[in-house]
Amino acid sequence: MTELSTNPELDEALSPPRRAGGAFLRGLHAGLRLGGAMLVIATFLPLLHPLWPLASVAEHFALQVLMGALVLGVLALLLRRWRWLSVVIAVALIQAWTIHPYWPQVARAGNSAMAAPADNTKTGDEIKIISLNVWVRSERYEEVRQYLADSEADVIGLIEVTPRWKTELAPLAALYPYRVDCVGELPGCQEILLSKHPFTRSGAAPIDGKLPFLTWAELAPVGDRGAPPVTIAVAHLSRPLVEDRGRTYPPMVLDAGLPNLTQTEQADSLTQRLRAFGPDLIVMGDFNAAPWSRVQQALRQDTGLDNRGYLAPSWPSWAPGFVRLPIDHVMTRGQPRLLSFGPGPDVGSDHLPVEAVVALSAR
Repeated sequence: MTELSTNPELDEALSPPRRAGGAFLRGLHAGLRLGGAMLVIATFLPLLHPLWPLASVAEHFALQVLMGALVLGVLALLLRRWRWLSVVIAVALIQAWTIHPYWPQVARAGNSAMAAPADNTKTGDEIKIISLNVWVRSERYEEVRQYLADSEADVIGLIEVTPRWKTELAPLAALYPYRVDCVGELPGCQEILLSKHPFTRSGAAPIDGKLPFLTWAELAPVGDRGAPPVTIAVAHLSRPLVEDRGRTYPPMVLDAGLPNLTQTEQADSLTQRLRAFGPDLIVMGDFNAAPWSRVQQALRQDTGLDNRGYLAPSWPSWAPGFVRLPIDHVMTRGQPRLLSFGPGPDVGSDHLPVEAVVALSAR
């Protein structure tokens, strides 16, 4: 018969691994509960936007929430916490459904192969497009200038261009002789459109006298087959972090049920302006919104623009691919269609550029 010890100090000395292991397991269980609760909150928080518009910000992180759910699902399985496993599986399914139109690109989001579009070659009436938020705080002028000069892009849309940036990028005129902008001429104007191909019409101005600005041009026929003229525009919407408390603008063109944000108002103004262009349209820029967000879905629905099936995690540039948000876009309407799309290299901005090859006419 084994004699039981009555010395607490001896008992403690003989069993440190069990005690340490127990503390570690309790920590894992606590982490699972906390993480699972946070994922549930992030998933359903956007539903509160009628009461608290800023709650809609959570919807932009659907990809990150999905990845978190997958990690916690493995943990719940290892710990045999079946209830929490069912919770995180439900969260994962909801988020997977949210982003499923973009799933082929999501699967490659963390892969180095996404450092550039899958195929940058172009023939006939295909053009290469680059959209880049150069960032007002950046001073890496030479790096951006060299990147654009070597890019072989046909059309470039630049955002957050200050008068200093405009001066520093002036040497690009040798490669891109056609330009439209109002930087330095109108307060708040920060967009430039550069092109190797001539414009038949162009313009740059605030929409209805307020933000956002829209810089646009009608591209002359391109290619041996004479692709029809197409309008190309660059825009910049505000971040989804500002409530539009006044709401003095006319009734929304975008569907009801959208968060009451300044970004929503700007998207409404942009929608009305884009409707005035012809059927063949390409719009690029920093929309500060994931493609599955309510505001961008409504904008696409009401303008006929499309960017489904493509995803370019572009912000912030310093983060790994699976953390970055896809908020820079190239969207098409009518005959133009995306052939490839993805993020470009880090050139010193807080955004990565996005690069696209677009066919201008149907085949």
